[in-house]
Amino acid sequence: MDARFAFTAQYWGNGAVVCRAIEDRPGPLVEQQFGEFPTWTQAQNCATRLNEGLGLDPRDVRQIVTSSFLATACVIQEALESSHTWAGSTIERQARAAQLRFVLSQLSFAITLCCSVSLLSEAAQLRALSRVRKAIHLTNRFLPFFDSDYQQLETVAHSAKALESALQSPAPAGLAFSVYSYFK
Repeated sequence: MDARFAFTAQYWGNGAVVCRAIEDRPGPLVEQQFGEFPTWTQAQNCATRLNEGLGLDPRDVRQIVTSSFLATACVIQEALESSHTWAGSTIERQARAAQLRFVLSQLSFAITLCCSVSLLSEAAQLRALSRVRKAIHLTNRFLPFFDSDYQQLETVAHSAKALESALQSPAPAGLAFSVYSYFK
């Protein structure tokens, strides 16, 4: 027997959308074919008409939609519980190593941009400034959650120092001052 489904409305930003809920399966899922509605009431009216076309009474619709929400809650709960088992696991160590490599590559890229900024046009210099700021921002976001060994922390510090030196090297005054003050 095929699983039953029903339509319902859900808030979406400042408007609402029609969603399809499948009984006992996580959801409801947005049905893009109906587009976005200015109000939840308009989306719910559309969903009601669709449910009537399926021959579903409001009680069946409520049961199908509720079971879909409960299935979603179960999936979320399992995900939250399983994330605790990742602590100290191989997966977590590999993820931390990948994050570290990413941050180090971003810092290296920022150093390269600082060293070559004098060769760039004014518009390209502004893009370089933006990339350098992003690298610094990523590093600043990464460090508070970094709980690895001292040697890896020292590697990040060494790259940050190299970027600081590159920022102080001769470059257009606006670029060096803006990024350097952001870095401090």
